[in-house]
Amino acid sequence: MPCNPVCMAVAGIGLAMTALVGPARCQQASEATQQPAPAARNPDTALDRWFRMSPEERERELAKLPAERARLIRQQLRRYSEMSPEEKAKLRERYRTFTQLPPNLRQLVRERLEEFRELPPARQAVVHRQVVELRALPEDQRAARLDSDEMRAHFSPEERQIIQDLAQYLDTKN
Repeated sequence: MPCNPVCMAVAGIGLAMTALVGPARCQQASEATQQPAPAARNPDTALDRWFRMSPEERERELAKLPAERARLIRQQLRRYSEMSPEEKAKLRERYRTFTQLPPNLRQLVRERLEEFRELPPARQAVVHRQVVELRALPEDQRAARLDSDEMRAHFSPEERQIIQDLAQYLDTKN
């Protein structure tokens, strides 16, 4: 079943915030079709539309969701509102990057984010830091670092896969 704009915004907020500021719950929308991502058809993303809504409109949409999901979304919105303009711009760019991935890669990223959220908090911080560092590297240096003895010594195979996929597919330079 295709997602409405609010559903996509909720998924994007959670996904992008997880990628930018660490773990947060995100809605995992199912995508049964191979249609182009919404951002590919329209540069005005669901996230943009969500933030153009009045507070009353947002509350009406949140009221349609289960209480726990609405609580998590409100928490994510609060975090977003506390971000600097630069952090917001990065988050929006990462969301656009995600929405432009083919459906199979969006699903892969969702799976890696779920695996990331299952890590102990201390490991989440270390893995997140490594993802951020790898995103800053050119692709050839990133590959060499991922294949290094240092990475094998400090990260499990599962953690290395999370790091590799999130750094690659959420990289706004790709």
